[in-house]
Amino acid sequence: MLRLAKGWSPEATPGRAGGAQENIHFMQLHFSYDIDKDVENIIKSTKAVNNKKLTKFQSLYIQKYGNNFEAGKVKVFIDEQNKINDFDAKKEISDVEERWKKIESRFTERAEKIFGIVYPVAITNVYLTHNERCTYNIDKNYFFVKTGSEFSNNTIMHELLHFYTWYAFGQKLVDGGLSKLAYNDVKESLTELLNLEFSDLMGGKPDKGYIQHESLRAEIRKLWLNDKKLAPIIDILADRLGK
Repeated sequence: MLRLAKGWSPEATPGRAGGAQENIHFMQLHFSYDIDKDVENIIKSTKAVNNKKLTKFQSLYIQKYGNNFEAGKVKVFIDEQNKINDFDAKKEISDVEERWKKIESRFTERAEKIFGIVYPVAITNVYLTHNERCTYNIDKNYFFVKTGSEFSNNTIMHELLHFYTWYAFGQKLVDGGLSKLAYNDVKESLTELLNLEFSDLMGGKPDKGYIQHESLRAEIRKLWLNDKKLAPIIDILADRLGK
């Protein structure tokens, strides 16, 4: 049975609220466009665990360059698409950042209350990408958001919930024996919290998640509405997926 240690809470963990990094009080996102990071995201997302279907951008690439996603060719293809679409990186960055600033404080306040932590990283990088599927790297503190999307805030909140989940519970669960695949199911299903606690920030577009997580998301919804305490929900999910 996988269960968080009795008496354990996120606040008691180094780097969490009340822990070694309590001098950090506000999460900051730094938005930028880096074509090499764009290439990284496009290639990495071809190996996505949750959805094997090619994105629109990847399909366009294949039509011209075939199934081999070589970094050099992907970079050339991005340049070609940028010229065709008159891509303006500065404007895209400004648009995404402006949208985020409108909800940033409300999201952060709610997320830190739900997870019981102060976000332990001073600056997290957000790279723009042309790809419809966005990857992330918690160890190096960055994730991606699609250019030209009016719902960029939804992606940002979705990815940040993955980060909050890891900082509050993830390492403890993995160290306790939960497999990486099972943890993936936990963190993806927990984005149901966006629909429950952040719906007013999502522009009318709910977070649907992946079809394979529908039952877990439904259970999270039921448990959360009954008692808005996250640690017991994590225990229940870990017990189920750890068996």
